[in-house]
Amino acid sequence: MFRRRKTKIVIPGRAGNAGIIASFVIAFAGIFIGATTAYISERGSAASAAKSELITATLRDGGEHPEIYAARQKLIHRVLTATELERLPVPEFTAKGASRPKIILIIDDMGIDRRAVSSVLNLPGPVTLSFLPYANDVASLADTARDAGVELMLHLPMEPLGENDPGPNALTSAMTGADFIKALEWNLTRFDGFVGVNNHMGSQLTADEAAMKTLLAYLKHKDLFFMDSVTTGDTVARRAGARVGANVFSRDVFIDAEPGNGKMVKSQLALVERIARETGYAVAIGHPRKETLDVLGPWLTTAPARGFDLVPASALLTIEKSEAAPSLVEAPALRL
Repeated sequence: MFRRRKTKIVIPGRAGNAGIIASFVIAFAGIFIGATTAYISERGSAASAAKSELITATLRDGGEHPEIYAARQKLIHRVLTATELERLPVPEFTAKGASRPKIILIIDDMGIDRRAVSSVLNLPGPVTLSFLPYANDVASLADTARDAGVELMLHLPMEPLGENDPGPNALTSAMTGADFIKALEWNLTRFDGFVGVNNHMGSQLTADEAAMKTLLAYLKHKDLFFMDSVTTGDTVARRAGARVGANVFSRDVFIDAEPGNGKMVKSQLALVERIARETGYAVAIGHPRKETLDVLGPWLTTAPARGFDLVPASALLTIEKSEAAPSLVEAPALRL
């Protein structure tokens, strides 16, 4: 367990510093980030905005089918805001040779409660476990999960809004480029075998496009995808990912946003199922809490009989590149 520390106050004039200067560090480290960028030494968000024209046209301009993504997000919004179960039209991107709807379930915040690891590993059906890098003996815990055949992710601490503490070595927009890369590398080397990264907190950093380009370019170099936990409606993760050519996905539903509320878990899982039926797939994130695991056990056991395929998070690399799914470029409109 880490010692809580007071969150640093981010000075507005330094916002964006991590993204720009860290890109400079990456260039000198010889890492090809999939885009030609002019690097500058100025600090602060003002400098970032003023120099944005220096980013060359070799950066990608967005996804291939933004209109399909918009259609999926519209359906998700209707599902989340519906007061009664209406029959929604079958979208074009699931009508052509659609298979059984797929559900991706990620359990993050893993590693702090050692007993929860055993409980989660006893769950039926494929789940993806995302471990906090600062957890005690995290490498051993991750090895146990991987040896059990479970897919792993890294739950990367990132700067939030407000005074919440994301933990040691969290990425912040006030860091120098060298400190940003140093913290990132510390997190990425805490354990082995993970296929992707999702943010722990991060409502501040995921809204910083320069910092996210730096992070996502580095993850691309490491052949890792990024799952945006969507802790803020202002996230720019998908846009930044499209610009540097990184694989970026987004969660659709938090199943246990209110600790201790098993009834909410059931209700949120019903939303997960509906989104999967209406759009072809759904991404859900939960936590290793007793009330959550008590509901998940029976749900995972019966989901295949109800017509769903449970798949790991890495399946999105195929799902979102298929003809049946949109190429996503913007942050999801849903709020939970």
